[in-house]
Amino acid sequence: MFCFKAFFAISLAFATYMCEPDKTGDEGTQCSSNNANNEPDGGLVCGESYDISDGQGGPGVFAAKVTQYVHINAAGIVETDTMSTLLMRVEYHADEDPMYARVQLCRLEIPAVNIPGQPNPTVMTLRESLFANLDPVDVALQKEGDTTCSALSFDPAVTLFGIRLNDDINDAVPYKPQILCPDGGAAVHQSPCLWDMDEDGSVGVTLDAANIPGIEVTEVYMAMRSWTSSQGIVATSDLILGEAQWGLEQYVLGCKLVPIGASDERICTEGEREVTENVNPVLGPVEGVANGFMAVRVDASMECTDIVTQAPDLFGR
Repeated sequence: MFCFKAFFAISLAFATYMCEPDKTGDEGTQCSSNNANNEPDGGLVCGESYDISDGQGGPGVFAAKVTQYVHINAAGIVETDTMSTLLMRVEYHADEDPMYARVQLCRLEIPAVNIPGQPNPTVMTLRESLFANLDPVDVALQKEGDTTCSALSFDPAVTLFGIRLNDDINDAVPYKPQILCPDGGAAVHQSPCLWDMDEDGSVGVTLDAANIPGIEVTEVYMAMRSWTSSQGIVATSDLILGEAQWGLEQYVLGCKLVPIGASDERICTEGEREVTENVNPVLGPVEGVANGFMAVRVDASMECTDIVTQAPDLFGR
């Protein structure tokens, strides 16, 4: 599976090279192919003019999918590679000065962890309702040219969950429950601190949990930072292909569980929190494997919830 992805990335780069305009004459490109149904395997037509705006001076709106190849390390108990999907809504403000991309995270998956001896995997899941309320992030956009197969990329877009930082990408993530924001998180940028992002009475962001070894944890409270950047080419005015870089940090601040033999939930003790932290996976890219990026044009009225529900149709897979 991973070898196939690496092969696809190499093939895409090779196709881009082969479709470069002929610099020795006036013949233009020498290759063409139909790219139907948003399938990147259809080939590229290079050297044609493109326009990723909305055609009326506004930004073009795209649904973006990152295929993440993830290395999992859960406290040395489990170490393996897997896949996950990240979805975004991206506005390309390519006609602005300076150019920028407005990126909103629509779905972020923490892969399940298969603990030896456990019949079902340990899962921690961000609630879908959270993403509709995430603020978009504006980041610098780089555009190489105005014809297909030219480069288009954007800088890391950082999304913070339950934390505030002065420098969103370089500050260390606070993970001690005592480090509370003095203003309750009202200021977007401030000294690193924690706040109740989803306003449910628990500091950080709340994830649903299941199958934590030995204890029946139902909720986990985390401090999290996610970032994604893209480096791609414009295949058509409606399709951008390439690779993505990403990072994800998550720290368990606390949890809620149902004690054995009881029916009422309670907050975890420090020991129970540590058990949960031990199976909270450290996630990172698989070394040497490219993470695929695909962005397809959508109607400007499409929101994150629409992108999530229509993803199979939007991305043709």
